[in-house]
Amino acid sequence: MVKIIKGEVIHWNKLWRILGFPTANIAVEQWIVEDWVYKVNIVLEKKLYHWAATYLEKKWVFEVHIFNFNQDIYWKKLKIIIFDKIRSNKQFSSEEELKQQIKIDIITIKNLKDYVLTFWTFDVIHPWHEYFLKKSKFYWDRLVTIVATDKNVEKFKKHQSSNTLTRRLQDVKDLKIADIVSPWNEENPLIWLKLYMPKVICLWYDQVWFSQKLEEYIKSEKLGIFIKRIKPFKEEKFKSSIIKKQKKDKQ
Repeated sequence: MVKIIKGEVIHWNKLWRILGFPTANIAVEQWIVEDWVYKVNIVLEKKLYHWAATYLEKKWVFEVHIFNFNQDIYWKKLKIIIFDKIRSNKQFSSEEELKQQIKIDIITIKNLKDYVLTFWTFDVIHPWHEYFLKKSKFYWDRLVTIVATDKNVEKFKKHQSSNTLTRRLQDVKDLKIADIVSPWNEENPLIWLKLYMPKVICLWYDQVWFSQKLEEYIKSEKLGIFIKRIKPFKEEKFKSSIIKKQKKDKQ
């Protein structure tokens, strides 16, 4: 299961900086995570970064090294999304041995390309969709977005789509957020789980389209996929039904 911790960057041991791998350090409770090196994503000032990280259990400090980053972020708030375990922590006979191991850890993390999966109709593109996709991408490396067919829009929304599937696919691609955009597979709707084996699936906070069947399947197959529901975004302004009505009123 994906774990999330939050905290301010504090001053700490500057060993990693001396070795050429500066870290941002967060004080955390001992019980939150195990004493390991991890692959993590970091959200800093609403921007996403990829990091290598280690938790020092005896010192209650989570150290994170961001790739290609060298800014002063002391006392700034970080959101750390913890994913893969890379290796357990161990003692090293020299700083050079530790440095070589850090290089290996970074290569290992960069070679791990995992997916977060989203499903939606994307009938009329508006700021909420951009918000939803950007938030979803925080939860892994590559974002796969599945767009409902015209038939499924009518089935789940109880009305016909305002735009064709071809148009809706292009609208999502034009946002340039999702790495992969594909149409729904009506014959085998679960094929995307087998094809990409996502670690995380992000759903809208009240999304019912396919979600119950999906959750039941994940549980029955013991897939261990983490489902994250994204909080609402200015729903009183950017809901599809409101935008459609506004367009209709202008006609």
